[in-house]
Amino acid sequence: MKAPSSSRAAGTRARLLAGAARVFARHGLAGATTRAIARAAGVNEVTLFRHFQTKERLLAAVVGENFGGDPGRDGVPTPPPATADLRADLTRLAAEYDRLLTANLPLVRTMLGEIHHHHREQERQVFRAVFQPVKSALADRIAAAQQAGELRADPGPDLLADLFTGMLFTGVLRCASRDLKLKYDTDDYRRAAVALVLHGAAGKAKGSRK
Repeated sequence: MKAPSSSRAAGTRARLLAGAARVFARHGLAGATTRAIARAAGVNEVTLFRHFQTKERLLAAVVGENFGGDPGRDGVPTPPPATADLRADLTRLAAEYDRLLTANLPLVRTMLGEIHHHHREQERQVFRAVFQPVKSALADRIAAAQQAGELRADPGPDLLADLFTGMLFTGVLRCASRDLKLKYDTDDYRRAAVALVLHGAAGKAKGSRK
């Protein structure tokens, strides 16, 4: 008898998390009301409070669900392994960053626009989950390329990875804008970003005296 009840509770919780994510993305953290979230989830407010007690706890749960940081979960990046092809590796990592950011863009915009006012821990969790895994993989791959002489040692791998992901973040925002009429698509943008990194930070071949 307990299994169906547990299953129903899990389903209700999942609907509340999904409804809250939509309402937070649409109305912002301050503008989202528990009544609107309950309506979006198809439950009443009493049910919402029974599961999460407060809107703050619901927000924390939404962040944990979408940006929990468990590699291999849906929406959480598991960066592809490095190969001997630097261009291909950077292209794959750029595509993974693009995919994750695009999938979570409405909620990310809300978090970045408002969360610094009152929600520092959730902000840190969003940054760690959305940006850090791919950025760390990029920095590691760049460091290996620098050691192999494929890229210059300056700028360092962390700075170069930040510059690269900064370009990618801007590209996602531009390509997602309905007001901009662009003459390129996201694939074109990613290829150009990879090319800029490779050409701008190109180093001497290992063992070269020139």
